[in-house]
Amino acid sequence: MGWFLPLLNNSFFLLLIRYGIVGVVASLVHGIISYSLVEFLHIGFMIAHFVGFIFGTITAYLGHYFYSFKDQRNHKQLFFKFLLISVIAFFIHEFGAYFLVTQAQFNYKSQALPFLLVIVPVFTFVLNRFWVFSNSPTFK
Repeated sequence: MGWFLPLLNNSFFLLLIRYGIVGVVASLVHGIISYSLVEFLHIGFMIAHFVGFIFGTITAYLGHYFYSFKDQRNHKQLFFKFLLISVIAFFIHEFGAYFLVTQAQFNYKSQALPFLLVIVPVFTFVLNRFWVFSNSPTFK
């Protein structure tokens, strides 16, 4: 346990923890809304998934803005950059899964999905940290 206590004073480590918490909450919002629309309102899964993605993205943006990066700048400066990264990440997931399973012959559950669940969040973290929220007060 002695090795863990210094990490609690490391601002980068704490940022990763906050980023992960927001990511989990945003994923839950996405999943619960998508599932509920299909299960209870009998909306088609593609529309439900898109609506869930929108609400998950808004949740992620607000969570990262107020909690992860603790930014105070105007949303106009940040939201569209964040949205662009989210859309790119969505397509990386979709096309990445397709390519890894159909072309690279990865097993979806044991190889492609775990790979994408690690690579895409790392990609989005780097872009959010160094592009969207690069001038955040967290880094001053």
